[in-house]
Amino acid sequence: MKESRHPHPHIDPRQPRNGTSPGTNPPVFAWKPGSSQESVDLWISRDSTFADVHTEVKGLADPLFLPEKAFPEGTWFWKWGREGEESEVFSFSVDGDAVELEVPPAADWLEAFSGGHPRIYARSEAVGAWRTSIRETAPSVVDEVLSAAGAALRECHTIEEPPYLPDRRLDYEAFRRVWAPIMWDSRTFVKGAKLLGLAYLVTGERTFARAACERMASISLWDPDGSSHLSHNDEAHMSVIWDGSIACDWVWDEFTDEERETVIAQFRKRGRITFEHMHGRGSYGVTRFDSHAGREIVFLALIALVFHEEIPEAEEWLSWLRPVLCGVWPVWAEDDGAWAEGPSYGLAYVGIMTMLATALKLGGVVDLYKRPFWAGHARWRKWCFPPYAEWIGFGDHSERWRGTWERNADLVEIIAAMSGAHEFDGFIAELRREASLCASRFSTRPATINPQRLFLDVASGRNGMEAEEQDQVLKVFAGAGLAAVRSCMADPERETALLFRSSPFGAISHSHANNNDFALHVGGKILAMPTGYYAGYGSSHHANWVWHTKSHNCVTLSGAGQLMRSHESTGDVVNAFEDEYLAYFCGVADKSYSDRATRCRRHVLFLKKRHVFVLIDEFEAKPGISSALEWNIHSWAQFEVDDAARRFTLSREGRGVIGHVMHHTNGFFTAGEGWDPPPVALEPNPQWQMQYHLRFTPAGYAGRRVLGIVLAPVFADGIQTVVTTEREGAVEVARLGSDWVAVGEGAKIAFGSGTWDAMAIACLDGRTYGVSDAGVERLG
Repeated sequence: MKESRHPHPHIDPRQPRNGTSPGTNPPVFAWKPGSSQESVDLWISRDSTFADVHTEVKGLADPLFLPEKAFPEGTWFWKWGREGEESEVFSFSVDGDAVELEVPPAADWLEAFSGGHPRIYARSEAVGAWRTSIRETAPSVVDEVLSAAGAALRECHTIEEPPYLPDRRLDYEAFRRVWAPIMWDSRTFVKGAKLLGLAYLVTGERTFARAACERMASISLWDPDGSSHLSHNDEAHMSVIWDGSIACDWVWDEFTDEERETVIAQFRKRGRITFEHMHGRGSYGVTRFDSHAGREIVFLALIALVFHEEIPEAEEWLSWLRPVLCGVWPVWAEDDGAWAEGPSYGLAYVGIMTMLATALKLGGVVDLYKRPFWAGHARWRKWCFPPYAEWIGFGDHSERWRGTWERNADLVEIIAAMSGAHEFDGFIAELRREASLCASRFSTRPATINPQRLFLDVASGRNGMEAEEQDQVLKVFAGAGLAAVRSCMADPERETALLFRSSPFGAISHSHANNNDFALHVGGKILAMPTGYYAGYGSSHHANWVWHTKSHNCVTLSGAGQLMRSHESTGDVVNAFEDEYLAYFCGVADKSYSDRATRCRRHVLFLKKRHVFVLIDEFEAKPGISSALEWNIHSWAQFEVDDAARRFTLSREGRGVIGHVMHHTNGFFTAGEGWDPPPVALEPNPQWQMQYHLRFTPAGYAGRRVLGIVLAPVFADGIQTVVTTEREGAVEVARLGSDWVAVGEGAKIAFGSGTWDAMAIACLDGRTYGVSDAGVERLG
């Protein structure tokens, strides 16, 4: 029964990983079940011979187990098996740094959420007192709710069942023209019901409740097995269950008997369909990792909590969901909080998870916010989502919409309130300030208000807080392979920010084939960016441009990019280093180019006192395969190129970057614009501007290349670092005043009077640093 080990967490989802120290105690136990559908047994022991078995669980139907009680500190061993066959033995350690988080059984959840309604976020017996206090603690949010609810009250409260979708394989654009309005209209309709229900909780005015009841009764007339079945149109299916169960909970007593019966039948059926889809076809987080299931697990849990007296299967659903939601989740992140699918999809899926996490905490069941992931996620957003950013990248969706910025602020605010952290106060305030400057995506749709802000003590806000002190410029989130260099977070006008991705999660789902990609912001303007727009998942533009390495700030090899849509196309961010003069890390993308290269790495140096980046790309060809290294950069601005000086310039609204190519033998620039194929928008999108591309190619083929690029920012006041480059023998040199960086062609470099075991040397204020596979080493 032993299997070969695979580094990708989705191919080998075993938890705890062998030899690790989990961040929570008790940890979840998960493993691939093999081909047999038979039940399995699990053993957890204090010794590797299993003479001292601590836990034995017989007949597990699913390859998941979350113990109810924490383990004593020390080393532990575990294995699983069936019918005399056993897995290899794995070890893990429980140390004092682990967060103790004991999750009670599903029956206890249902007991806590029993009795009258409402029960999600607020209890029926406490609504009156809450209604009185909320006007004092969060008057501005209350006013916002009532204004939006007043607008929703004037809308129609019935919705027609959607038509069936055209076949996307025959005509994608025809499919999308039908699919998109169904998704947005149905989602907005049910969110409107939730908003009206919230207004009813705030005011007690039955007019709001009755409008919400009419909406939920109307959409509950849809046939769950019809055009909105999960397998045909899962977005329409999720529109019903996303906010619908909470909306029903808040106005439960205002339904007529006939309406309530219709609503219960709808949610019972959709709950069964959702459970069968996620559990009957594999275990989420173990054998399946499809993106949308990350929403459905939360929606199913909320259905169970709201309707469990009316749905007999509710306890079965929650028993299966308990280790998934409280142990395996998140499947696109590690404890450091970065989300592998990118900031946009992390915003959606982590925000959805707060719906349940907050309900469980306020319901007295369990405080999932104690898990290290949550504070880590807020910290990742603070570092990798600059409030001033015009474009983010590193995943689908990057536009600067007001709702996106508001939801970012809401999410971080909720995490901060639940964890008691105050390191995010200035970030939250800046997100809200920037949101007021952003355009709205849908001017005709009501505002989206996160109701949790009224149930957590966050709504009064902390606007006006000063930015937190910054004691470092580099932050690496190795779990998902993301990093940020932020030179001056308190002052966007003076900041240089480089965001970077090289991810162990590969080029799958909403991620692209872009390991070792970067985005560069100078003085609040984006200069270097990934290209292409999210014109629909799998659209011609998305699949044939955005997914490809050529659309990103990565190297290509004779036109070939990284392995696409592959778990094997992985990367890592390693060897992070920072002192007073230098910040450094390395992106390792060897496996992403494994069809034609044995090595493809990007070393990133930030010369702190010069505000300059040096990117050093290494390439080694696979034996028998020839490729030319190509260095790509993209922007909204057109490139000015000086071929003789090996220099290019970008400029946007007074901010700019001057790129110096450290290659003074034969080579050439290639410039372009647009996309092949271009995006097709259903409606005009003013943020989809023309994009420009520049490529530098050292001429000829070589078994090994080392190429250095210096990126020197130019700020609005004209301040910049003057850089000159030249070749001295076999060494490329960049001079920045009295500082210099030298890049060689191999593992040793001879320059001036010295010889070093390094690929590159940086001399900064008289201090010498060497760059090698081991990272950065202070040499003198």
